[in-house]
Amino acid sequence: MTFIDSIRRQLQAMNATERRQAIDSLRNLIYEDAYMHTTHPVADYEIVCPRCGSIAVVRKGHDHDGAQRWLCKDCHRTFRNAEDAIITRSRLKPAVWMRYLECFVDCLPLRECVARCRISLRTSWLMRMRPIESIRRRLPRFHADAGCAVQVDETYLRESFKGNHKRGKFHLPRPAHHRGTPASKRGLSKEQICVLTSVADDGSAFLTMSGRGLLSKNRALAALDGKLSPGAIAVTDKATAYPGTMETLGVVLIRTEADDHAINRVNALHSLFRGFINGFRGVSTKRLDEYLAWFLWRRIYAQDREDIAVRQINVTPCDSTVRDWAHVMPPYMDYWGVTA
Repeated sequence: MTFIDSIRRQLQAMNATERRQAIDSLRNLIYEDAYMHTTHPVADYEIVCPRCGSIAVVRKGHDHDGAQRWLCKDCHRTFRNAEDAIITRSRLKPAVWMRYLECFVDCLPLRECVARCRISLRTSWLMRMRPIESIRRRLPRFHADAGCAVQVDETYLRESFKGNHKRGKFHLPRPAHHRGTPASKRGLSKEQICVLTSVADDGSAFLTMSGRGLLSKNRALAALDGKLSPGAIAVTDKATAYPGTMETLGVVLIRTEADDHAINRVNALHSLFRGFINGFRGVSTKRLDEYLAWFLWRRIYAQDREDIAVRQINVTPCDSTVRDWAHVMPPYMDYWGVTA
């Protein structure tokens, strides 16, 4: 009889409550083991005491969650490696984080994460912000050198004030809209947020918010400055903002129709991005930058996303606080006569 057969027989002999408890325990054990294997210990010579900076450290047992502890021979204090990292600083067990990161990689809604991880809705939202904070720091910088062809275009999203505004000082500048309510203004009005996008020949891409309404030269210049080198080749539609922008940047401009195959890569990027955003049933405009980074991260790391996410957040300092996220004002509020 194999080990698996033995476990199966034991589960079959249990009642429903015992079986559920046993399965939960096994699942947590598997997640904790996966966490330990993914975040393999670094070499001893890479460990530095966070208090005195000494490299004279030795191993000193493990914490209750299995994390390695270290003893500094100079200040005689013990510490955990990556003590300020997201997972190691969290009060939640690594097994809960591993289960949540599965939900994160699959882009599941918050309430589905709540059901799978057995956490509160607020905790689910805060846990989502932590990986996003980590991956934003590790996104490669987009840059197109001279001779590199780049497709540039923009897409537009309706401004959204989605979220709970009861506790903060923010007040809606207009009556609340239910999801699916038609826009109050037709066409590309100032109540739509412009997202400027670009895809290079090597497959690299970027998406960034670029103000309200129809794209202007100044906004396009601010978004593209530092990303396109003089001599790069930009393929765009016939939007009026691009000729002056590319001339200022010294970029060669090729204009085409909006539905032409010459910009099919960036149009495909728009389609994928809208599918990603629609899965969350709307995203607040003040959080749109975070979700743009999340989308790019998924595009860059198409394979082994869960392991990559665990490794990245396991070494990311935990800088932001709940207060930092709770009092974020939506961008471009001067349109509504609201000042920061």
